[in-house]
Amino acid sequence: MLVIGICDSETSVRSLLTGFAERYCRETGTHLQLLSYSSGEKLLKNYMLDLDLVFLEIPFRKMNGLAIAERIRQQDLRVRIVFLTTVLSYVLEAYEAGVDNYLLKPLSYAKFCRELTRALEEKDHAEALCILEENKSGIYKIYLRQILYIETEKKHTLIHTGQEDIVSYRQMKQHEALFAGTSLVRCHAAYLVNLRYFQKLEGAILTLTNGAQIPVSRGRRAYVVEQIRRYGFTFHQKGKEDDAE
Repeated sequence: MLVIGICDSETSVRSLLTGFAERYCRETGTHLQLLSYSSGEKLLKNYMLDLDLVFLEIPFRKMNGLAIAERIRQQDLRVRIVFLTTVLSYVLEAYEAGVDNYLLKPLSYAKFCRELTRALEEKDHAEALCILEENKSGIYKIYLRQILYIETEKKHTLIHTGQEDIVSYRQMKQHEALFAGTSLVRCHAAYLVNLRYFQKLEGAILTLTNGAQIPVSRGRRAYVVEQIRRYGFTFHQKGKEDDAE
């Protein structure tokens, strides 16, 4: 499934892209989830890290699209950002702000499809992110999506997956560097936790969907809460339009 954000001040543009998305679903069988916003402020307020592609109008009345793109890129290095514009004067600045591409209005279905195809390819690549771990027992190929959490175990570290626990000779800081910018977050000196499996945070204990309870240190708690919110665990209603004027 591809999660798409449509951010444009014009209702007609949002409706057009929604129609394009529905047509793409019918023609390709791809599952899409659409999130619609009428302003950059609303997009930022309700931003979720599970967005794969954002169509972003430039400029906006209050906060221009370049500033919005920069704010998005500060918290999300993975999402594909595509500007919607009527002029080419901002294109160079857009790339400097971290934008991946642009579409000129009036928008065409063919170009829209190309952006979805690129986003799907990038998501497939990200989903395939993995490491090779070698220890005395053998060599293991471990995907990010398999990891529940990593903890320090004596002189080594232990990678907990849904199937088994794998001894690693990497230090915690090495794991942290390998998975920088992903859902694997350092919540304690001795723990990295995959927020993909976040269930709840109560006090200094973070509970995963499998019931595992992970300690969160006092000094890292604010950061962990921020990452939880950024990763999409908000009360935002997915699939509904966030464009109350």
